[in-house]
Amino acid sequence: MSLSVPESEASAAPRPGPPPRRGRVAAVGREALGAAVALALAVIALRHVVATERVALLWYDGDSVLLPLVERSIRLGQPFEWAMSPSLFFFPELPVYLLCSLVTATPQQALALNGVLVLLAVYALVRAAANELMPAARRSARIAVSALALGFVTAVVLTESSATAVSLELGSLLLTTTYYYGALLAVLGTAVLVLRTVRTGRASVTVLVVTVLVAACTTASNPLYVPWSAGPVVVTLGLLAAARRVPWRPAAWTSGALVAGSVVGYLLRIPLAPFVSLDPSTYVHPDQALSTLAFFAALTDDRAGSAAGDAGLLLLFVGVLLAAGGTVWAWRVRTARTVLVATVLPLVTVVAVSVGVVVAGSPTPRYLEPVVTAPLLALVAVAELARTAVRRTRVHRPRRTVRLVLAVAAALVLVTGIATAPGTVAAVATARYTPAACLDRWADGRQVTGVGQFWTVRPLAAYASTDVELLQVKDTFETYPWLVDLGAYRDAEPTFVVIGANDLWTTAVEDSLGAPATITHCTGFDVYDYAGTPGAAVLQRDVVGSADRIRRERGF
Repeated sequence: MSLSVPESEASAAPRPGPPPRRGRVAAVGREALGAAVALALAVIALRHVVATERVALLWYDGDSVLLPLVERSIRLGQPFEWAMSPSLFFFPELPVYLLCSLVTATPQQALALNGVLVLLAVYALVRAAANELMPAARRSARIAVSALALGFVTAVVLTESSATAVSLELGSLLLTTTYYYGALLAVLGTAVLVLRTVRTGRASVTVLVVTVLVAACTTASNPLYVPWSAGPVVVTLGLLAAARRVPWRPAAWTSGALVAGSVVGYLLRIPLAPFVSLDPSTYVHPDQALSTLAFFAALTDDRAGSAAGDAGLLLLFVGVLLAAGGTVWAWRVRTARTVLVATVLPLVTVVAVSVGVVVAGSPTPRYLEPVVTAPLLALVAVAELARTAVRRTRVHRPRRTVRLVLAVAAALVLVTGIATAPGTVAAVATARYTPAACLDRWADGRQVTGVGQFWTVRPLAAYASTDVELLQVKDTFETYPWLVDLGAYRDAEPTFVVIGANDLWTTAVEDSLGAPATITHCTGFDVYDYAGTPGAAVLQRDVVGSADRIRRERGF
């Protein structure tokens, strides 16, 4: 059963039947070549991140090690009582990371593999969008445009090298596991479903069910899906239906499916409430809109001034220009409605996200990530507009030249990827977190539990041996329930404190716990050992006692 309207566009004409065997082999070969180019681009992007200070954000940042910590907790059999942010990372981040950890030996390897898979997923989704936007084009053209889109993302990544997430370096965040790649992939996936409905002119039951599932699962895990995807799609379809550029019936059914899925997602968050540390509304401060605007203006100034920074900003501007210019072009030439949707939707998304972040008073650059990925749809749409314009002018001579240019570009990417791969694999395979090794040497195989502050102990907790357990505390030695498993605090017996070079304590540690038995110096932190001293009893009382109270409040 489906709800349909007459389809009059040439772009929605039935596609040719299955090709003969030789044609199928050629098609598989072309798709394999496209996938190989995408893999090469992903490896190039990963190599850049691993070779620069940005690697700290990928492997050792307090947020980035969340999923390695979850995997470690599951492996140790600890109760699953996690205190997450409003983004739960249950779909798809946690399952994907767990699969990556099964086939790798270290958290660095699992995180690197996860990042490569995300970029391949971007390529696959853009490739699916190209099928909807360019049905009359040759397969090789659709593959080339999809690879070009991933090349755009890779180019953005190559301009980014700092170790902080608080910057306008947005492309490389896709390679991390906790900076919302799941919602970004859902943005592209939802767009593909919308384009399928618009191209066929009918809202099939299958597409509607998948739309509801994507919206429900993504919203339940990360409510950013609503302002990033569901909202812009509903607005776009509403505007174009009102302008009679898309059929109102499939637009209405698709919008309804997105609204229903988002509502279901929010309802699913009710039983998941014990895992949420903060309500998303705590991130909304409209009274700080002007200061937020000034904050992003300052970030833009900081990003500009260097060759890489200027190039990164230019690429982001080109993405927005593709959406805006593509919209004007598509509107004027009365092109296929899928192409119009694919230009208007990214424009609406970029505007909604940019304005929304400022109005909400959220000085958090990662909320602008759709500015990188949404224009990929516009890139494909503009390519289809250009292809159609060339065909209308009956200029066919450049075709051989274009093929030659694409072949040379693909060869260069493949050669670069192959040349880069050995170094990348070696860097990932041999990566070790030296501070954790120092802590392991101090523990010397003993089963020990310690405490420390967020930014210092989280990478240590992720990379230390399983004999060493680290609990996260505030500067008052009370449990800090943020991206941490409260189950690990049950009956814990902490006996040492990790004190980072940049940690701030309300009261000096020795004033709170007394003199330690020993002090061990490691790079970036000291280990205060309180085993056998009165300070150990104080640690257990304050840390474990506060964790028990928080756990009861959460309903665990």
